[in-house]
Amino acid sequence: MTSVLLLTPACARHADVVEPRRVRLRDRIEARVRTHHLDRRLADGVPPERSAALSLRARRLAEPAFAAFLARRVHEIVCEAVLRRVPRVQIAVRLGAVAELSAELDELARRLVAPRPAAVRGLAQVSVLLGEGSGPLYSSLAGEDLGAAVRRARAALEIV
Repeated sequence: MTSVLLLTPACARHADVVEPRRVRLRDRIEARVRTHHLDRRLADGVPPERSAALSLRARRLAEPAFAAFLARRVHEIVCEAVLRRVPRVQIAVRLGAVAELSAELDELARRLVAPRPAAVRGLAQVSVLLGEGSGPLYSSLAGEDLGAAVRRARAALEIV
């Protein structure tokens, strides 16, 4: 059975205690069912060690195969925008905005599959960017500029 290390609040005001814990079936189900919620929390900077489900989701995001999946999806979106092709099955991206940012998005995709590891926070930000239908990739009313979101995600991929 898998175990994770979790940070739990201690009695002191700003101290945390590292606590090993076995992963339960409930944690695995939560990590599978609540992916968007967990990605949002990781993208916002919540450490994966705060819950077993967050830790499991962070492990999944950090897998090279998942990063390659994200990179392929970014590349597909850029191709759709450059060719002005709107997919019939899914939510259409903002073709004009994506075409303008195609170089930055291509760089993001290349970084995702680079041999050096990427930070989980950045991987989560890319996952949220691609998966949030009301986000800047799909809606001009998102409240955040697509270019800013792409640059933020690209910067967050770097391990400091």
